Amino acid sequence: MLRLRLFYGLLTIILLLWSVGAVALLLMHDSVSRFDTRLRTDYKAIDASQTIRTLLITNNTHYLPALAGPPPIPAMDRRLHDKLIKQIHENYEVIHSVENSDEHWQGVVSRLDQALETYGEGYETYFSEVAVEQPDRERLLQFIAMQTQRNIDLTENVMTIGEEKLFSGASRLGDDSGKNTWFVGTLVLLGTAIAALVYFQLVRHLVDPVASLQQSIEEIRKGNFELTMAQPGQRTEFSKVIAAFNDMAAELKLRRGVNVENLKRANMVNRAILEAIPSPVFVIGDDTGILQINPAAEKLSEQLGIIGRLPLKIQRVFDECRATRTHFLPEDPREALLFRIEEEEFYYLPRIFHFDSEDSSQSGWAVLLHNVSRIRWLDDMKTNLLSTVSHEIKTPLTGIRMVLHLLLEERSSALDEMQKLMVTSANDDCERLLTTLNILLDLSRAESGATHLARVPMTLQSSVARAASLYASAAAAKEIKLNVERGADDFPEILADPIRLDEVINNLVSNAIKHSPEAGSIVLRLSKPDAEHLRVSVIDQGPGVPEASQSRIFERFYRAPGQKQDGVGLGLFISREIMRAHEGRIGLRERSDELTEFYIDVPIA
Repeated sequence: MLRLRLFYGLLTIILLLWSVGAVALLLMHDSVSRFDTRLRTDYKAIDASQTIRTLLITNNTHYLPALAGPPPIPAMDRRLHDKLIKQIHENYEVIHSVENSDEHWQGVVSRLDQALETYGEGYETYFSEVAVEQPDRERLLQFIAMQTQRNIDLTENVMTIGEEKLFSGASRLGDDSGKNTWFVGTLVLLGTAIAALVYFQLVRHLVDPVASLQQSIEEIRKGNFELTMAQPGQRTEFSKVIAAFNDMAAELKLRRGVNVENLKRANMVNRAILEAIPSPVFVIGDDTGILQINPAAEKLSEQLGIIGRLPLKIQRVFDECRATRTHFLPEDPREALLFRIEEEEFYYLPRIFHFDSEDSSQSGWAVLLHNVSRIRWLDDMKTNLLSTVSHEIKTPLTGIRMVLHLLLEERSSALDEMQKLMVTSANDDCERLLTTLNILLDLSRAESGATHLARVPMTLQSSVARAASLYASAAAAKEIKLNVERGADDFPEILADPIRLDEVINNLVSNAIKHSPEAGSIVLRLSKPDAEHLRVSVIDQGPGVPEASQSRIFERFYRAPGQKQDGVGLGLFISREIMRAHEGRIGLRERSDELTEFYIDVPIA
């Protein structure tokens, strides 16, 4: 229905435009055609009159001077006269052919015909040579001159009447143009009225419903779902649109109620979860504004006097995470941050991670502060206890070791075979126990941060060469080839403790020899993984580390299941602590081509 209204309205306007344009063109063409016809006719009469005058003057100029003197001998040639008279009559016929019912015009044309006839008779007398005497010739000259003047006056009248007719035709064209303008203006006004009527009809049936729909949409955007649009009086396409809009508003109202309930329920669940978490939790938006905190975080903020923001120590770590878009999930309690609250020390281990909504339209950060104060206290107490016990046991154990060595030397008395076997076994057990105590002392020093490094400029090639030389005999005992790949000879120096760094490399080489099969091979490879580190890789052909144990092999006292070699599971842990003290890295690469690769990265000096 609306399409038909639009079609008929536009069609009406188009027809009006075409009609007005066609009528204006026809009227203009008719006026121009009539004026052109009149102009051509009158101009021909004027031009013919002017030509007759010229021909008369030309004829007189050629022949009349002879009448003033004696008769010419021989007689004048009349061929030019006949030619000019013929042209004069042809131009007269042009004037005579002009259709004009004006009596004045017809009288002038008739008198011009008689005057031309009389003019011709005078020249016939001239050429008949009747006027021989001088008086007769003068009278003939006077006669021809008088008839010539008469013809000129009559042609002047013809030209005047033709000009008047031209002016009157132009005046009539102006009158006709005015009438045409009035007629076209009337049509334009009529077309404008019809177009205005069509416009108001379209406004009533199209624009008003659209404007009302826009206002309703604005109200819906503001959350006013109670608004409904009234149905139009007639059934049009907008009836369906308005009905669909009202249904949409009702559906949005229903869904908003459901969403509000869901949001309330989700907020209640989130609040319950946050309140159930004993550790302080901060939920932060991408704009670094705090969105939500739990009661533990509120209490901590009040105690620190930092309402509405993160503690400064946590803020620095959070800024680094935001800059790199990475999580911060430490496991070691020694990475906890110290806070002094009411004259007491508390250690909080921050855990920072980024989260996104299901549709990735919303994102943010969560900061959880795990209170590890008790864990740190127990860990410190265990470390101190371990250090104290190790020191207390090491002193008598050293004395026992000395006594066993003296007995084995048989300086006081000889030992029989059984006694010697028993003392040797006790001495070996004492050596193993002393080695274990030394490892435990290293562990306590590493955990307490007392690992002092005597850093000096050195080359990593020298440390690798010392390890290869030290374990050459052990490798040869298992027929293992120990190869060193230097890669390049121009590696820069590093700033490290040679003794502690040798301890790490020796531990990796020792483990590789223990786990390598006989007649295998071990590669010590030097490389430069990036611009800031040098790398030593120890590659063996052993069975490798089980996948389930790869994430725990650097923990203290951890041993992979099924291990047959001796050890207490502290070598890799102590190596990790030494590398941390060097601000370096130690790790295990994924197994490939039946090879196992441990590596350390040492910072370049």
